[in-house]
Amino acid sequence: MQDVILNDFGSFKVYQPSKGYHFSFEPFVLSRDLIFKAPKRIVDFGSGCGIIAIIVSLNNPNSTVYAIEKNKDLREIIEKNIELNGIRNVKVLSSTDVLETNSIDYFITNPPYFKLGSFRPSKNFFEEKFETESLDKIVGYARRILKNKGTIRLSFHPSRFMELIQVLKDNNFGMKTILPAYGKLNKKASFVVVEASLSSPSHVEFKPPVILNKL
Repeated sequence: MQDVILNDFGSFKVYQPSKGYHFSFEPFVLSRDLIFKAPKRIVDFGSGCGIIAIIVSLNNPNSTVYAIEKNKDLREIIEKNIELNGIRNVKVLSSTDVLETNSIDYFITNPPYFKLGSFRPSKNFFEEKFETESLDKIVGYARRILKNKGTIRLSFHPSRFMELIQVLKDNNFGMKTILPAYGKLNKKASFVVVEASLSSPSHVEFKPPVILNKL
């Protein structure tokens, strides 16, 4: 396994690679308020070191969380984080292919924001910042495995917000909530978190903004 560093958040701990891209605020905003009364089947797609899967699984011990990560080294880190936190309800997979159609209640993802050609690629952060799978493919995976009326929640860059809305619409998702996140209130939004429901009409609620420097 590659070299790792340990982050201690009090209620849980997470290893992540010592070199390369490190998670920022998105996992904490994406996983906030995700507490379900009834057991759910939840996917964390592009799980990275597994921080979203860890948070969601701890808050929902009766649910099953599938951490989907194609990178073998990162899957090993997720397994290490599961053991570190004494978690029993997370399953680590390399793809969504083994999950049955219409079997998942909730699909969470924090995909890379930028297309190749939009910026000069970073050798260190290539897979983390630039698409290796298109937004349409990721939403397509969610469409296949989500139950009817199932929910996708994802973070995305505001500069591609209109594209995101169109991709969700093309894949038969109805928009439900939009939550902007700002580094500081007087600055541009850093990212948005969007929720949409499969095979549902759009009925959009704008959530109060999250101010990241006050988290």
